[in-house]
Amino acid sequence: MRVDVTSHPPPPAFEPLRRHPAVRALLAACGEAECHLVGGALRDHALGLGGARSGQTRRESIDTRRVPVRRGARRGWDLDAVVAGHGREIAERLAAALPARLVPLGGKEFAAYRLVGAEVTVDLWDREGAPLASDLARRDFTVNSFALELRGGGLIDPFGGIADLARRVLRATTPASFAGDPLRVLRLARLLVTLPGFTAEPATLELARQAAPRLSEVASERVREELWLLFDHPRAHLGLRALAALGIYPRLWLLPHQTADWPSAGQGPGAPQSIAAAAAAEIEAVPECAAELAGLAPAAAGEIDATAARLAASFAHLPGTAGGPAAALRRWGEAGYVTAKVLAEVAPLLDEDALPADEATRRHFLHRAGRRWATIVCSLGARAAGEPGRQRWRRDVAPLVELARREGENLFHPPRLLTGSEVQDLLGIPPGPEIGRALAALTAAQVEGRVHTREEAIELLTRRAHQQGSS
Repeated sequence: MRVDVTSHPPPPAFEPLRRHPAVRALLAACGEAECHLVGGALRDHALGLGGARSGQTRRESIDTRRVPVRRGARRGWDLDAVVAGHGREIAERLAAALPARLVPLGGKEFAAYRLVGAEVTVDLWDREGAPLASDLARRDFTVNSFALELRGGGLIDPFGGIADLARRVLRATTPASFAGDPLRVLRLARLLVTLPGFTAEPATLELARQAAPRLSEVASERVREELWLLFDHPRAHLGLRALAALGIYPRLWLLPHQTADWPSAGQGPGAPQSIAAAAAAEIEAVPECAAELAGLAPAAAGEIDATAARLAASFAHLPGTAGGPAAALRRWGEAGYVTAKVLAEVAPLLDEDALPADEATRRHFLHRAGRRWATIVCSLGARAAGEPGRQRWRRDVAPLVELARREGENLFHPPRLLTGSEVQDLLGIPPGPEIGRALAALTAAQVEGRVHTREEAIELLTRRAHQQGSS
């Protein structure tokens, strides 16, 4: 494929980027080697969005199992650069200058290195004599497929990416953009979320729909990171609607134990849109519920994990699955689509059906939920359908917040009043499961407010042993 690699004057928006200390250090490390900036940092500066964001692109040749997950918007600047040879030497010089940790990434066609510094992450690609056009042609969308010459400042834009940025259109760089890496189907949905006001070209949407069934071939950790980036964004509801339009949601959510076939959602043709609409509405309601809860319990505001609530919403409305939404999420965990840590944060949001409506159940709710209670409450509020449901949530949340304020620490982690050995001596029983059952009964009594002191604990267990002995 022949492409025009004529250098054009760059937009003024790129000048702050060229003056960035990390870019100056990169240019110095390159020496005489040809070097270009590419990818998300250029795109965002062309849009006037300033620093690099989490919308960075990655080439499919990278072994992502060796790559530490990065969160661009949280770490600071993320930069992508392409050099024409001497990649290892340039990476080592740049690592010393920033300073940064050097991580070799590997690659099928290009050597690649990651420089991880305190304020910037640089991905450095060595095209090793291959034409720059070859690198740009392998990128996903035209808005990521132009390059800025670091030394001369010229812009190489063979696929019309700058014009597409002005039109706010996502267009596949080539007809083969999705064929080499089906993960780009998910990236399309994410960019529609992270790039404000963008739409996708119809032909690109069709290419993405055709590639969607091959997502089952993509390594689960790559799918996991892309989806996490999507749900980490406040406008994740737009991404979910895009996934439904591409035929991915809810099918991918039902996929984990399918390795070759792209499963049917098991519903009529309108069902995926209906499921997506309900899930998107719940995601969209998360900020409102979080704000209401923060108004009642300011101290709990920092404990609300909105990303976990958004991810839970994507499972809450799935069609009938064995074990319900929480079981579907756990199957995702078994397949590697969520980490054990994320699973531990999200599953409790799906295990609860409604807020407790009386004192006893409120106490046990707070004990089960622990520090996650605010996120669970926020999630249940977002899930409450219609104004009547939201009114019930408001009615039940106030006394729960008051109980958490008054006794939260004692309910989350009741103080240890007796040790296992003390229970063994008190009851005169050998080591075994009965010790655990006695301690569990004591904890339950503390949660219910029936036991507060060591003396009351001894009395409870003595009475319990007597009742068991006489029955």
